[in-house]
Amino acid sequence: HKDAPHLDGAYAAFGKVTEGQDVVDAIATVATDAGDRPVEPQMIIEVTVDTFGVDYPEPEKCN
Repeated sequence: HKDAPHLDGAYAAFGKVTEGQDVVDAIATVATDAGDRPVEPQMIIEVTVDTFGVDYPEPEKCN
C-alpha cells in the first residue's frame, strides 16, 4: 500500500492482519474522492482482539 506521510505524527497505527489480507487489499484499492475518502463507504463488520490472556480495564474517555 502507498505511504501516507500526511498522517505521520498524527495517528498511531498498530496491529497485524492474521487472515483476510485480500480484504485489506481490496479496501486499499477502492475509488476515493479529492479528499482521499472512499467514494463508497467501507465498513469493518467484525474485529477480533487477542489480548493473550491479559485482562485490560475499560479505557477512560477523554473530552
